[in-house]
Amino acid sequence: MAEIGANEVDYLLLHPFSLMSLEEKLEVKKLGAHHPKDLKMSQKDTRQNRSFCVSWFQRKEWLTASQAKKSLFCFPCLLFGGDTAWTEQGVVDLKHLSDKIKKHECSTSHIGNGVKLTMLGKVNIACQLDEGHRFAVQRHNELVKKNRHSLSRIVDCIKFCGAHELSLRGSDESSTSLNRGVFLDLVDQFSFLDSQLADHLSNTQVAKYTSKTSQNELLDCMLSVYEKKLGDEISQAPFVAVQADETTDVARVSQCVIVLRYVTECSAVERFLSFSPLVDRTAEGFEKLLREKLQPYKLESKLIAQTYDGAAVMSGAASGLQARLKETFPHAHFVHCYAHQLNLIIQQACSCLTPVRIFFANLTAFATFFAKSPKRTAVLDEVCGIRIPESGQTRWNFKSRTVHTVFEQQNSLKACFEKIQNSQSWDSVSVQQAHGLSTLLEDEDFIFFLEFFHAALMHVDIFYNTLQKRTTDPLNTGQALMNFSRSITGLREQLIKDDCHPNAPRRMQRSGCVSVATQCCSIMIEQSKARFEKARHLMSFELINPELFSQFKASFPQQQLDVACEHFPMICKEKLKGELMVMYSSAEFAVLTSAVTLLKMLIENNLQNTFSETLKLTQIAITTPMTSAESERCFSTLKRIKSFLRSTMGQDRLNALAVLSIERDFIQKSPDFNEMVINLFASQKNRRAELLFK
Repeated sequence: MAEIGANEVDYLLLHPFSLMSLEEKLEVKKLGAHHPKDLKMSQKDTRQNRSFCVSWFQRKEWLTASQAKKSLFCFPCLLFGGDTAWTEQGVVDLKHLSDKIKKHECSTSHIGNGVKLTMLGKVNIACQLDEGHRFAVQRHNELVKKNRHSLSRIVDCIKFCGAHELSLRGSDESSTSLNRGVFLDLVDQFSFLDSQLADHLSNTQVAKYTSKTSQNELLDCMLSVYEKKLGDEISQAPFVAVQADETTDVARVSQCVIVLRYVTECSAVERFLSFSPLVDRTAEGFEKLLREKLQPYKLESKLIAQTYDGAAVMSGAASGLQARLKETFPHAHFVHCYAHQLNLIIQQACSCLTPVRIFFANLTAFATFFAKSPKRTAVLDEVCGIRIPESGQTRWNFKSRTVHTVFEQQNSLKACFEKIQNSQSWDSVSVQQAHGLSTLLEDEDFIFFLEFFHAALMHVDIFYNTLQKRTTDPLNTGQALMNFSRSITGLREQLIKDDCHPNAPRRMQRSGCVSVATQCCSIMIEQSKARFEKARHLMSFELINPELFSQFKASFPQQQLDVACEHFPMICKEKLKGELMVMYSSAEFAVLTSAVTLLKMLIENNLQNTFSETLKLTQIAITTPMTSAESERCFSTLKRIKSFLRSTMGQDRLNALAVLSIERDFIQKSPDFNEMVINLFASQKNRRAELLFK
């Protein structure tokens, strides 16, 4: 994409001339009005078709045009303000263009703006002689510097509250209140360390910018600045992927979260886009919302992946969201979230066999027993020094934590139950249940399944933790899946081997425990093959898997190459094949370990042009998300921000606070964030405090 000049209309519409420094203004004046040579404007009516003639630019030097809007503007008025038709909307009426130009040239605003542009940068003799004027400007700029410093500290306080998900406002914000809110108390604390802020708060009566209205305006500005920076990052990214999910917040509003993933600085980043209320929860409703949110970023040729859960409204191949979105974004291939699929696999393995269902029902009783009574919890803390996690319905790793805790604390739990049974201070129900659970810990079948699932779910946790990483990509996900299948297969073989051993424990030779456990392993393995069977386009990423380079050197992977070029037509097949053949036979590439290391090597050694097609495929692979875990993390933030006590906030405030929390690292690393917020805040309307330099 060609860089937009500072004197072009599209640039000036996004970057107001009034907010520029003097050096930037003089640069725009030096460049003059932009006259696009390839401007194509036409107008049809009943008599004839009209086209814009570029000779107008020679006849009227002040005339300029927008390539994006296909409309004409006045250069001086665009800089200093004037008739909205010539400064904001643009003139498109070619039939009456001559009359409109004559009328505009006669207007006082146009003539005045022409004088301003001509005199910009020239020193007025009167100003040279007027010492008082120079002093007034100097004093104004000093005041502006102080005001901007104080406002920047206030912005820092809002950023701090947002980053730590603290409520800004208190129940009573008056000076005599004992609960003024975290924000006002934090501003007071800042004032003890910052004399300029203290002076601002003590001497300013009407423009302190700490009121709820100012908070909302500053939050709106922060959100706008974040969205601009996000847009700038996306414009530089070669490819983009989208994740989306939906939940219901505490106010019973259906919230859809949208997350974008792309490559920056040789690694993948996942950026929060927005929470949006979802009235229509059908595939059509999701599609309309996503199109609306993605439209400003112009992703038609960049969107290469979309990742959701397995709900039919999202993943439906005929009329689901992914199929509908692919009509506009043909290269946005769907990936069913691997974390959701892993959860379904373990649920399937542990719910279809009666002995296993009985085991987990009994296991749940341990957490339930202690959770129902503070007295029971106290004795658990005293004897074991650890709590037993309760099982979750949507996160299998919660259930694995229960298994691991009970397995590791068997002896401590026995001592705890024995203490309850032997004490006279406990009620009969507690004694009865403690006796039952104590007996359960002596049951051979229960202990067998406890040991088995302790071993099996350790491998599940390893796989699950890999899927939760923001940096996960198809290559390391595939490796983690292979390790998981290999571990479960090894566990099954070990069970069979131990059961056949002549010295096997009695419980290994009785009932059907071993048979049930091996069936569980078989279900996990078969379900993994079925559910994680690679989508066809994921096969193409094997081309850049360093672990396969030696294999591909002996036998070139033509099938994977065909798949890659079929699904990603922006890649040149012949050039990619040549690059890969060189890469497979090169010792420098053989030592790489992942797609990320390959990308770093290409960029750090300035090989982007030499391996241009390999670079594209690597960027696509790293951009493709394998899970929607970031969406789940956003929902956790939503629950902390929009709580029972803060359930009536507006959607814009919710998004602004969510950005400050979710993307706090991104905001902290933006050195000009506060300056951009203050510039936008100052330009929105006439402020009582001076915030703009002369």
